[in-house]
Amino acid sequence: MKTTTSTYNASFTAASMMFNETLVVVQMLLEENSTSTKKRLKEDAQYLKIQATSSRERVTTELSKRFDTMPRSFWEIFMTLPEDQQKFALFYVILKTYRLLFEFQVDLALPKYNSIDRVLCNGDVLMKISEIAATDELVNSWTEQTRQKIASCYITILKQAGLINHSTGELMPPSLSDDAYIQYVRSGELWFLQACFLPQYKIEQLKRVSL
Repeated sequence: MKTTTSTYNASFTAASMMFNETLVVVQMLLEENSTSTKKRLKEDAQYLKIQATSSRERVTTELSKRFDTMPRSFWEIFMTLPEDQQKFALFYVILKTYRLLFEFQVDLALPKYNSIDRVLCNGDVLMKISEIAATDELVNSWTEQTRQKIASCYITILKQAGLINHSTGELMPPSLSDDAYIQYVRSGELWFLQACFLPQYKIEQLKRVSL
């Protein structure tokens, strides 16, 4: 068991994707990204529509963390996108913000998609957590309840991002236009398109179009 500082955390479970709440936070932080703005979000329930103060504080902390992961220019473009593209972009931000979810997507979901059985279940995620726990003290200390919450939250995020077929439960690429992917090609984030199950031939086509 390694004793180094962990690169993982489960704080994302406080917020999952929270699309509508993210729109509110992004708009307010674009207007003024300050401690006072975040304080208003935490203290006044009218913004996030979350009545419990403790929950509102946790959600604000996580959504602010995601906002700070990306440059202001990203969010300015984000606010102009249609909803399906916003959710896809938000999934990108989430993978950039949380190492655990990045590894779930690249090391678990992608191989699962490329296998015969494309249905990702809680048990698959729990097995991945156990694998990580073998070399990480913090993850190893997580209770079964925490692990179950992480697994459920991750699968919910995949559904909200359009990466799980609601009828079959199978992993699938997002149903977006080519224009939605071009910005990731031009910014050199091909890994994200690969992690979202786009076939290589499609990525090569996008690379040619983006020139």
